[in-house]
Amino acid sequence: MKFHILPLCLLALALPALAQEVPQVTLRFISFPKTTSPQPVELLLGEGETLEVKIPTNALSEPYKVKRLSTWAVGKLEPAKSEDEKPAFNSYGSAPALASSEQLILLIRNGKENADGMRVIPLDNNTRNFGGGQFFFMNASKVDIAGVLGGTKFALKPGTHTIIKPTETKKRKGAGSKLFFTEFFFRKEEEARPFFSSSWPANEKARSMVFFYHDTHNERLRMHTIRDYIP
Repeated sequence: MKFHILPLCLLALALPALAQEVPQVTLRFISFPKTTSPQPVELLLGEGETLEVKIPTNALSEPYKVKRLSTWAVGKLEPAKSEDEKPAFNSYGSAPALASSEQLILLIRNGKENADGMRVIPLDNNTRNFGGGQFFFMNASKVDIAGVLGGTKFALKPGTHTIIKPTETKKRKGAGSKLFFTEFFFRKEEEARPFFSSSWPANEKARSMVFFYHDTHNERLRMHTIRDYIP
């Protein structure tokens, strides 16, 4: 019996330490459509437990370290109506979490207010998967979008997204930086119509997010771009 005492004692000491080692994930948030004063939301961490997070529209939020969960749900924790009830979580939207330890949570509002509901899109925020020189395109419009980005072609149905990187760049005259040609089209009936073309600077220290959407005031097709510089 004495032979088993030492291993059992060591196991008893190790269990509390193991219980404290909860895997953590770093989350950053961004929301769309753009607004001048985006209101924060609460991230559900467990029963009756939430964390208020900022959801800017022109830059990525500050990083939040949280325990790893199988689902990311955002909303608001409503206070209990009586002593017999528990606070209820009013979910605006949710999505399965990724395995990555660095995740970017894209929140797309269904209406003007957060409470109108949100589409939650987790993205792998590891710079090996979404890094410098790459572009994330999200088609939040009502029409098919196609484009050419530095020699790379892509097409997006409404509600879909992709990450691509230009493959063809050229030296800018009189400068050391490079440029690449970009052009976007939208489908009207069976015809592809161009609505934007330009030469963009290639920057391996920055990654970009581009949203295509229809302006709610005049229904014109527009584009919203966010650039995130990598240290």
